[in-house]
Amino acid sequence: MTEKIFFGTYTKKTSQGIYQANLNETNNTCSKPALICTLSNPTYLNINRYQQIFAVVKDNNLGGVAQLNLNSHSAEITEQIVASGAAPCYIGIDNQRDLVFSANYHTGVVRVYRSTANQPFKLLSEKKFSGKGPRPEQEASHIHYADLTPDQRLTVCDLGADRVYTFEITAAGTLTHEQVFETEAGFAPRHLVFHPNGNFAFLVGELSSQIAVLKYNALNGTFSQIQQLTTIPATWDKHNGAAAIKISADGKFIYVSNRGHDSIAVFAWDQEKLHLIQTISVAGSFPRDFAIDPTGKFLLVANQESDNATLFSRSIQSGQLAYLQKDIPIPEGVCVKFIQD
Repeated sequence: MTEKIFFGTYTKKTSQGIYQANLNETNNTCSKPALICTLSNPTYLNINRYQQIFAVVKDNNLGGVAQLNLNSHSAEITEQIVASGAAPCYIGIDNQRDLVFSANYHTGVVRVYRSTANQPFKLLSEKKFSGKGPRPEQEASHIHYADLTPDQRLTVCDLGADRVYTFEITAAGTLTHEQVFETEAGFAPRHLVFHPNGNFAFLVGELSSQIAVLKYNALNGTFSQIQQLTTIPATWDKHNGAAAIKISADGKFIYVSNRGHDSIAVFAWDQEKLHLIQTISVAGSFPRDFAIDPTGKFLLVANQESDNATLFSRSIQSGQLAYLQKDIPIPEGVCVKFIQD
């Protein structure tokens, strides 16, 4: 069996856009990534049920989302919706309602789009956020995440204002019934993942290098915090920014990437608390994103500043990681997505 891997990148130096590689499950190896679409700064990717890729895109002084259709050897741009200002940093998918969400760090805006197999990709609505936090990087709202809860609400992480919002979504893409959870001041919520049972969420704070365990109330879409712990060793006194957070399919293990400490922190979840069980180097610099493959046996991380990706084996039983490949060449890699053939 092979799995397709798509890499989103910055294109500030040598990268030219979106790259694709294959993971061979028999040989435990990742092929050399190849360029499949020339695009400016496709720093985040997501894929819907129609095999359409949605990519962040920068077009001179415009930023937005590009829609691409996959074929055997390349990805063709079918639509592009951009606006004045910086590009977004995250794209979420709602396959049930054929919606796409973009989160914009620089403008503090969430946009809602519709995309179906046969109709043009179009913008439905947008919402501007405001607020600030105590750290210098929190001078304004910085929206870093917009994606679904298990019960089909939309969750939005405002890194700048130390807030996590929850909304209901109308058929027209309008956000209603706002709920707000406030983190500890300076926590800087970046991304979150939900436990498969839908009762818990795990929230990573970029500027604090912390992970918070939240209880989720599906009756009204609210969160309450039950635990908070660090993602880096207590002895680390240099800069670090926590980045991606992922959860295993069985809900037993949570993974966080650390940019600065350049590691993956592995936590075990015992249904009451998180416990740190491993911290392992990414064998590169600045691991912005990573992904667990569909089988759960591999974890692949993209290291932006060292222009390489690292492939780990992942123990289903213990959750721990071990090196398989350390020097997969990917220029300015910042996003990793799997598709199983």
